[in-house]
Amino acid sequence: MNLKHNFLIVSNDKVVIDLKINDILSKIKINDIQLIKYDLELSSLYDVIEELDTCNFLSSCKVVVCYNCIFLEGEVNKEVEYLSKYLNNSSDNYLILVASKLSVKKAIKKFLENLEVIDSNLSSEVLIKSRLKDFYMDNKTIKYFAEYCLYNNEKIINELDKLMIYKYDDNDKNISINDINKIVSKDYDENIFDLVNAIAKRDKIKVFDVYYRIVKNDKDILALLGSISSQIRILYCVKLLKDDKFNVNEISEMLNIKFRAAAIALENCGNFSYKKLIILLNNLSELDYVLKSNDVSSSLAFEMFLLNI
Repeated sequence: MNLKHNFLIVSNDKVVIDLKINDILSKIKINDIQLIKYDLELSSLYDVIEELDTCNFLSSCKVVVCYNCIFLEGEVNKEVEYLSKYLNNSSDNYLILVASKLSVKKAIKKFLENLEVIDSNLSSEVLIKSRLKDFYMDNKTIKYFAEYCLYNNEKIINELDKLMIYKYDDNDKNISINDINKIVSKDYDENIFDLVNAIAKRDKIKVFDVYYRIVKNDKDILALLGSISSQIRILYCVKLLKDDKFNVNEISEMLNIKFRAAAIALENCGNFSYKKLIILLNNLSELDYVLKSNDVSSSLAFEMFLLNI
């Protein structure tokens, strides 16, 4: 078994995955590497192993990267057993498996013994600091920027590039919170997430700040009600699962939401009792009915709701 040639990256963050693969490639230190990629939702493990065992004509070694290794999320099958046999006597080529999560099954845990599991933890704050180059953000601004981008590392990279271009001609190269507010764009779903977080914290100043940011883009109040109701229901479900001792990974999987969204919901659900969440949902439902049934100012009615959170 050539353990140093066989790796596993566990992450669903494209930025983290790309960084970890590049780290592995840099450590190999072979100039003429042939990089081959497989999507295991489209290809089989038999194809991968055949590739690994095939002689290299154009390079001294191959690096085979396998994305969507969903077999690591469930039961061991014949393909997995075949791969296990390969790992026990692997070639000089390199294998990198990429999975979003792992099964807790005993057979999968045994399978992992034949792989070097790469630490795939990368905080958004660390990512920001690593890419600032000649620019500067203080720790408060870095945290604000990470939260502003909802800890989406791919968005962080794109928006940080925009910020550095914007500040390129400044002598101090200091990126401020005001720069972030001015340059970094937010889509509708991100604004909804911010609004519900502000409601959860009962931060009325932030609530109205985000609300005006949304309505400035002519968003329909009824659509806004529906989006908020959906997020409140998620808070309610997260609160139930938390009380049943489920962890953040399990909650993320069960509710089909991103890990960071689940983590933030876990933090925020403690700000509400079950009764308060149900009252909010009922009030949203009543407001939806009033707006659809009566000739009233939708913006005024919604602002009154926000004042009474």
